[in-house]
Amino acid sequence: MSKHVDLSTFLSEATRTRPPSSIRSLFPTELIPGMISFLAGKPNASTFPLQDISLTFKPDAVGGSQADGRPTTVSIAGDDLVTSLQYGPTLGIPKLVKWLTDFVSEQHGRPIITKGSELDGKDGQTAWGLTVGNGSQDLLGKAFEAILDPGDTALVEEPAYSGILPQLFMLKATTFGVGSDDQGLCPHKLRAVLEGWKTNPQTASLKFPKLVYTTPTGANPAGTTASEQRKREVLQVIREFDVLLFEDDPYYYLSFVGLGEDTPQTRKRTPSYWALEEENRSEWGTGRVFRFDSMSKIMSAGLRIGFATGPTPIIDAIGAHTSISNLQPAGPTQAIALALLQHWGRDGFLQHADTVAAFYKNRRDFFEAAVTRILGANSKEGTGKQIAEWVRPVAGMFLWIKLKLPPTEKSPEGDSWALISEKAKANLVLALPGASFIPGQGTSCYVRTSFSLVPEDQIEPGLKRLRKTVEDAWAEAGLQLS
Repeated sequence: MSKHVDLSTFLSEATRTRPPSSIRSLFPTELIPGMISFLAGKPNASTFPLQDISLTFKPDAVGGSQADGRPTTVSIAGDDLVTSLQYGPTLGIPKLVKWLTDFVSEQHGRPIITKGSELDGKDGQTAWGLTVGNGSQDLLGKAFEAILDPGDTALVEEPAYSGILPQLFMLKATTFGVGSDDQGLCPHKLRAVLEGWKTNPQTASLKFPKLVYTTPTGANPAGTTASEQRKREVLQVIREFDVLLFEDDPYYYLSFVGLGEDTPQTRKRTPSYWALEEENRSEWGTGRVFRFDSMSKIMSAGLRIGFATGPTPIIDAIGAHTSISNLQPAGPTQAIALALLQHWGRDGFLQHADTVAAFYKNRRDFFEAAVTRILGANSKEGTGKQIAEWVRPVAGMFLWIKLKLPPTEKSPEGDSWALISEKAKANLVLALPGASFIPGQGTSCYVRTSFSLVPEDQIEPGLKRLRKTVEDAWAEAGLQLS
């Protein structure tokens, strides 16, 4: 196997043929010393009505209080404010891009390698970059478009994050599910799918997959987390069959594993796929893993700040897409994120992330205990029989519950879609049916329950309503819950 990964063979026709933005492609030229520019139609900053943006921390937040107890205030003003309010670089505000690039390089052990530098292409290394986006959802859609033509195939772990399925559908890509277990994506199932692609009647007529999509930490919806060994096994399959791996990892810094056992700065986190790709790079090369991170669960969802890291051809493709769509990530939200990161520094950011993780761990413990009492074995509710199974999540905010449902014509394990959309709704309890996460919208006996927001005093009543809904379904089917 060549150590050079030829990414040009993966790029979609849209990526290869998209003309550059006639204006934005010349933006770097404006930075040449002495340049007099009549180029861009940027508004004059003197007309902007804002003088500064002032951010006041919650007193109990990391770095939120001053020595005298007053809440900390951070101001965005001067050139930083003007930069955030003006048309800016397609990949993000330079100071934010640099902060994040330095951070991910350190956290994942990947040296910064720029395009055309001495290290680019040396000893299996590949130039990589980082782009900010309006949330990782924005970046996922653009990355898929960078790779997939109509009729191309993407493999996704099953169940899969529901947000990507419409994106793949709109690209007219074929989406094929690969089985998972209590650690997420199964390497042996992935290998079996790829090895048998040309002989399996289900896949023989389809194009060979270009990419595999996975959420390795606190997967949405399954809540599963891949171990280091599991990631090594999956990565080996990726390398052998020369496909790309899209690593969507919004809960990476919110893992519960090792929480409280060490400082936020030193506690051990499972290495990412992007970090592990550095191993054996002389033999296999790098550039197959493309990583997505998000600030939505760490800072706030409404900021819409995500960032993607990976080989420069895909970063460039995302930038080219952005330059003709939304032009750039929103400036003020980037400035807010940058102000927080500069105030915290690396250590403060990790401390804040651990504070958030501890909150969700406590929520998980409370919610799971209630599920065990009401839906699990030895329940004293209803018939007293166990009607649910689940894998304990070690990250994230979801419990993926397999309900014991009466069989239907389409599925011997039942269908949670009909249960939730009809019966549960009538009983005033809601969860997300498992079919929402299955490529092709097949049937599922699972439901995704979220413990992030529901008030604690509503959890037990809600679960009792869910139990009643399941037991009523058995009774209406004229069957006995075993």
